[in-house]
Amino acid sequence: MVTAIRKETSETVRGTGNTGSLKDIYEVLIKEIQTALLQSVPIDTYQNIATLLGNLKSQPYEGIELKVRNRMIEIISISAKLLLDTRHHKILQEWEQSEQNLPALSTTISGIDYSKLTDEEKYILNEEKEADKRKLAILAATLNGRPKVLESISARMHSKQIVVRFIKPMDQFIGTNMTKYGPFQEEDVAVLPFENARSLVENGKALEVDFAF
Repeated sequence: MVTAIRKETSETVRGTGNTGSLKDIYEVLIKEIQTALLQSVPIDTYQNIATLLGNLKSQPYEGIELKVRNRMIEIISISAKLLLDTRHHKILQEWEQSEQNLPALSTTISGIDYSKLTDEEKYILNEEKEADKRKLAILAATLNGRPKVLESISARMHSKQIVVRFIKPMDQFIGTNMTKYGPFQEEDVAVLPFENARSLVENGKALEVDFAF
């Protein structure tokens, strides 16, 4: 059963320009799920979905229209997560299966056709490739009896610092580098040793500030 909603709601769902629609997302998702190979999707797929959700969330609806809007947001959010998870799984499979092969085309890297990936998916894959390189480096140093290499990695981790934003007040504390930090108030920003920052984030007292973008 399809619930009718007022004209401006339909226009919001369609969005401005090529922001996509619930139908568009559904069709892309179904095609991706029903095929074993990674499918080509519009380069701005996730940006379109983000714009669509942003438009929906910004509209002040009431009553039945609010319930319809919220249900649509829920469906689109679930579909977006399923689409990303499905494509990510395929990308990893293709990467693992052909990691040792030379690229057959100029558009491929490690057997993956990058022309089928969105920029967001390339970003994820590149980070995973870097993680894989680090794992191999640690394994090689361990198996080849090179403790100095591992000591160097350990030293880098101890000196690593992260920028965090506090979401709860925090008393003064001594960091892993024996330096005093704080006290901090809500919304304060600080550069902290990796282990201290990790602990604060895991305990819900701070959020990491990501400058990757």
